[in-house]
Amino acid sequence: PKGGYFVSFDGPVGSARAIVSRAHELGVTMTSAGATWPSGKDPFDTNIRIVPSYPTLEELDAALDVFIVAVKQVSARLAKVDRGQSVWG
Repeated sequence: PKGGYFVSFDGPVGSARAIVSRAHELGVTMTSAGATWPSGKDPFDTNIRIVPSYPTLEELDAALDVFIVAVKQVSARLAKVDRGQSVWG
């Protein structure tokens, strides 16, 4: 497609901004976390709007690999915090 669609991703509570930030650190720019909410304010910080309309399939494949790494890293950190463990240890 040449545009006009998006994928809505819901991560764990409190993760969306961190996932978008981590993906950016790894070289992938995404829409702001919570972009689907009024005024961009997701009360649970879970939603990320992914707009795969314009990249080539090769670019999309690479970007999704980075996104998956970001989701896994942030989710692992949140799980450690939930268990009372140090995020860095």
